[in-house]
Amino acid sequence: MIIEESNQLFEKIQNDNNYAFELLYKKLFPRLKDFAFRVVKDEDIAKDIVQDLFIKLWEKKREIKLINIEAFIFKVLRNQCITHIKNLKIIENAKVNLSGLNQAEELYRIDFIKNEPYILVEKELQMEVEKVMNKLPDQCKNVFQLSRIEGLKNREIADRLNINIKNVERHITRALTTFKDHFGDKIPIAVIILIIQSLY
Repeated sequence: MIIEESNQLFEKIQNDNNYAFELLYKKLFPRLKDFAFRVVKDEDIAKDIVQDLFIKLWEKKREIKLINIEAFIFKVLRNQCITHIKNLKIIENAKVNLSGLNQAEELYRIDFIKNEPYILVEKELQMEVEKVMNKLPDQCKNVFQLSRIEGLKNREIADRLNINIKNVERHITRALTTFKDHFGDKIPIAVIILIIQSLY
């Protein structure tokens, strides 16, 4: 089923067609869940995020201006996955700094002061990612950007930069290793890539 057919399904969904909604859900769910799982590293949470996305899609269906519904859905999913990761980081930090407050009360407070902490965490992550990017050697950084931001294949990068394809592979491996060494298990590499893509 091509993208145009997804758009046609969504047009029917906007007219309250439940069967079209079911078809779109069945078509996109496997890819959406796999993407979410790569980011959040938990299958149940990945399913919950995707299901929540479709609930909101149904609720807001008439507010969405249709261009490419698949691209729209994947963009929303990306943002929801990042929000989940940031929320985990906020909760983790709060547990360390409860300062005598009841844990449940503190987590409840976190849930209702969303905007400011989310902005701070997002800026913090962006600064850390930029810091690591700037530490990479110029050629390594260039190769990594062409690969992960522009989406070029290794052979295309080698041809563009006039270097050996093995060198391309080494630069990418070095960049990924540098990020993993810096962030450890705190931030999945998939989220780091998403942040890089939003910065450049």
